[in-house]
Amino acid sequence: MNEAPWPKPARAWWTVSVLTFAYVVSFVDRTILSLLIEPIKADLALSDTQIALVQGIAFGLFYAAMGLPLGWLADRVSRRLLIGLGAAFWCAATAVCGLASSFPQLFAARIGVGVGEAALSPAAMSMISDSFPKERRALPIGIYAGAAALGAGLALILGGSVIRLVSGASQVSLPLVGDVAAWQAAFILVGVFGLVLLPLMATVVEPVRRNDTAVPGPAQRIDRFIFQHASFMVRHYVAVSTYSILIYAVLSWVPAHLIRVFGWTPAEVGLRYGLVLLVFGGAGTVVGAWFAIWLGRRGVRHPAIVVTAGGMAAAGLLLSQAGWADSPWVALGWYAPGLLCLTLPGGTAIQVIQEAVPNQLRGQASAIYYLTISVIGLSFGPLSVALLTDYVFGDPLKIGAAIAVVSLAIGPATALLSISTRAPFGRMLAGGVAPSARG
Repeated sequence: MNEAPWPKPARAWWTVSVLTFAYVVSFVDRTILSLLIEPIKADLALSDTQIALVQGIAFGLFYAAMGLPLGWLADRVSRRLLIGLGAAFWCAATAVCGLASSFPQLFAARIGVGVGEAALSPAAMSMISDSFPKERRALPIGIYAGAAALGAGLALILGGSVIRLVSGASQVSLPLVGDVAAWQAAFILVGVFGLVLLPLMATVVEPVRRNDTAVPGPAQRIDRFIFQHASFMVRHYVAVSTYSILIYAVLSWVPAHLIRVFGWTPAEVGLRYGLVLLVFGGAGTVVGAWFAIWLGRRGVRHPAIVVTAGGMAAAGLLLSQAGWADSPWVALGWYAPGLLCLTLPGGTAIQVIQEAVPNQLRGQASAIYYLTISVIGLSFGPLSVALLTDYVFGDPLKIGAAIAVVSLAIGPATALLSISTRAPFGRMLAGGVAPSARG
């Protein structure tokens, strides 16, 4: 199987393009809720804590729970078909969010979004790894990972555009649905739009499965592999999953910060902050990949880990300043570089997993990666800020201070833990083929 030629560059990059677009759509569907918090709270009479549960646990726990079985399937069945079925399910569930009239209904619909999206990344990472030799893999992985911020930014821009279009109207009339509130229309429209993924996935060719891991020897079970290399694998998973608390806290609550504290409208936040997130957040993973390549060519050992740790530390410091800013434009000025640094580890953190793990375990290793960041990040990220505003500060207008506290608590601590994985990563690969300079 390994003797088969690699896909031609045009085919390989088309695969990356379609998978990246799928990831963008998935993040639009999962994060558009963050822009619609205030009207949803008003219509459904929800608290910040209930909103956090809908944003985090409803999506995250089921996204995580389905990740392992779907990752196992990604190692055994058509990855293209698996992604297509998952996309159909999560897009339909996003549209159903727009039909919710109570907290339990919205909670259940968000569960459906999580279940469908769990099919995407394990299969996508496996397909990308089988489309490029490892010396060319950093950039496509970085581009795919950058789609998270692109999707989150587009969610705000699209959601803001919908709100702007229907501003002044208490109800929006949609075909087959009837009259709904503006926030409901936003969910329904983005959910239906996402179904364009289905014909696009049909154009992707399933790549040949390969085994070019840097770690010697066979490994048939992911739990045994992780146990064998626990000094790196477990520590890396813990660092990245803890860091995801900060990522999801920012994705969930920054729009509410700008709306509540500074009086911007949802449409203004969607355009202004959405563009910042789209540009700076979207660039972060690509910049991180290029920076890792640059460091590797200059002899830095395990540069992907260096970039991961550096991004974590810088993000915590910069985002805390945004939380304490006394004007919206100053806050936005801090959020821009903060988001760039926040997303620097997006590609490098998963890249080292892909380079170290054998092909027959890559889908499962990716599933565990996304499982850990989902369980920890989505469960505690949105909730961390909400608990601070509801029960520590006792004031929803202190949301900026809550974001700052979470940033300072998470960023530097996870950076220290991440940089400590360089030595066990080197020992893990000792005796095998040396990892590429990009890894």
